[in-house]
Amino acid sequence: MTASQRRIKQIIIASIYLIITSTIIFLIVITLFPYTPVIVEDKPFIPPLQIINSGKIDLGNGKADFWVELSNPNDDYGVAKLEYSFILNKSNTSESRRGDTFILPGDKKRYVLLLNVSSEYELQDFEISQEPEWAQLSKSSLPELVTRNISLGISTKAGNAFTVFGILTNASPVNLKNIQVIAIITDENSNIIGVNQTLVRDVLTLESRDFEMIWREELPGAIKDNTKIYAQSNVLRDRELLIELQQQPIFER
Repeated sequence: MTASQRRIKQIIIASIYLIITSTIIFLIVITLFPYTPVIVEDKPFIPPLQIINSGKIDLGNGKADFWVELSNPNDDYGVAKLEYSFILNKSNTSESRRGDTFILPGDKKRYVLLLNVSSEYELQDFEISQEPEWAQLSKSSLPELVTRNISLGISTKAGNAFTVFGILTNASPVNLKNIQVIAIITDENSNIIGVNQTLVRDVLTLESRDFEMIWREELPGAIKDNTKIYAQSNVLRDRELLIELQQQPIFER
């Protein structure tokens, strides 16, 4: 065997050993450190909330109410907590009034109110303060809340104040801790002339409860047919559902 042939044989043997060694090292590496692919979850696109309209109602006693109408275009997503700010202006000076609320899936007409503010203020802007806290829930799973026997007018029971009265029934299979009731009153030209809200607490399933909202000044042009009542509960948060202990009579606890 010539020197050239021996050289070629050595190169072949070395190459075989290199391939075998590399294969063993590769198998050891993938065994000890297996490859985990990075999985990128496709987050669904959630269209943002829409600010539809806003306005001011002068109450005629140096006070005013402000309202903003929102719309949620999502039937399967709601906002468990929505932080907002009413930006008010008076004499070229801005002032922020903050609050928070919720908006349910598919709620195309959600009113946010700021009540009993000095009428010197004008509504400059309405801002959603932070990214909405979205929660998934089908619109078909929302509790059924029924309002009936709506009446409005001067009430001697409420000290001759102008009131809206009605009956709220929880027609859903769950007990609700807080139900927000909002009244929107419009005139014959569909202009909003009165807004108000109240909270009905601890309403059991199939239970009916009275609710009443009061204005100190009469609302000219207000009639029953122009009154819209919106009743909602923030079921996007578990704490808004009554726990079993709260359902039991006191003497059984």
